[in-house]
Amino acid sequence: MTAEPLTDAETVLLVGNPRAGSRTRQFAEVVTEALLDRLGGRFRRVQVLELADTVGVSFGPEPAYGAKSGPDPFATVRSARLLVVATPAYKGTYTGLLKVFLDQFGYRELAAVTAVPVAVAASPAHAEAAASALRDVLVELGARVATPPLAVPEARLAEGREIAGEWATRHAATVLPDAATASPPSG
Repeated sequence: MTAEPLTDAETVLLVGNPRAGSRTRQFAEVVTEALLDRLGGRFRRVQVLELADTVGVSFGPEPAYGAKSGPDPFATVRSARLLVVATPAYKGTYTGLLKVFLDQFGYRELAAVTAVPVAVAASPAHAEAAASALRDVLVELGARVATPPLAVPEARLAEGREIAGEWATRHAATVLPDAATASPPSG
């Protein structure tokens, strides 16, 4: 029996923050919106997959991890055409919750997915390190990561719309070249 994805979304926003409703999620939603605007209105079926709400992790005598009851979040990620993966930086890299989730995918299992890594951290160096490490694991899983990851210091989150807009304008054509518009939308 094949596991069913959560939705038939073309774009999946995977949030690796262990706290639901985080600033990381808010920024990632802004990034996703800016990117989709520059892709000419395509890929609008978006599913937010917040790991804090989706994946149960236990490190007791019998470690367990996996999807809580309901549709399969792993199938949802595998079925995405565009995957935006967002994480805060913890100890200089992406979160352990995101690592546990991504470790469930086999080598090159995300070969049909285009991924955009996004990291938020207290310092620019930690944001860059987390974004780079996240990019590396997504590439190892086979995802196409054609753009530089987006790394943002927490102190700049108030400028999130501008940062996301500038990044999306520069990189939309390389994220999904067959879907990008010739010029960014006005407004």
